[in-house]
Amino acid sequence: MYGFFDDENLGSLPQNLADQARAFISAATAIDGGASSASSSGASSRGKTGDVAEWARQQAKLISDETLAAFPMVSNSTSEHEVRYRLEDHSAVKRTWAGVYGQIPVAQGGKLDRKNALPAEYLYRMALHIAVFGSDLRLEGVNISDRPSMIIGHPPSEPAFVISQPWYEKTGRATNEEIEDYLKEEGFVSVPKAYYGWYRPNDGVVIVDAKPDNFIKTTFGLVPIDLQMARFTSEELSQAGLSS
Repeated sequence: MYGFFDDENLGSLPQNLADQARAFISAATAIDGGASSASSSGASSRGKTGDVAEWARQQAKLISDETLAAFPMVSNSTSEHEVRYRLEDHSAVKRTWAGVYGQIPVAQGGKLDRKNALPAEYLYRMALHIAVFGSDLRLEGVNISDRPSMIIGHPPSEPAFVISQPWYEKTGRATNEEIEDYLKEEGFVSVPKAYYGWYRPNDGVVIVDAKPDNFIKTTFGLVPIDLQMARFTSEELSQAGLSS
């Protein structure tokens, strides 16, 4: 499932970005127990929350509440991340909600849909974001907090991933038309009746949630952020009603 991230696909990236993608994949592989899956979107029974905590301890990647609290809060109302600002390197520091790892595309009921991601699937999604869009994403570590969860029904002390990316200054709000032009230039085709869905026929990369909230309009063009991504097999493309 991680074969997409070979030298052929990462070779065109600057070395720092290729290394950052590999860091996400290395963590995903370790958390997933090295298990392979027939699904490129990473549907494995492994890589649950206990594996995340163990990986963070082994890699000395635990990030304390105190460390995060030193960065001013920007947003705690998005569906996937708490966002803070790190002044020293002008970065957005983003923490997943404890015990919850965002969402990814899934083939379901003959259409392109979404599902809650397992930890390894979230990491794979971030690596895809780097490989496809050249996004400057970094895996900072894992936070395990005693604070009450912001998600109803989730207890405290569940792990959350912490990632970072450069802080971009907006010059305006991206429009659906601008997003459409951008994604078409990247080789994507719109998926009707999906939640802002797109797919790329040449490699099976699929996207949902490609809406204006997830693009930043800058002086140098659109910057995609937080797109929910996966790479489908031919079988999954067929199950989603898409041609390979």
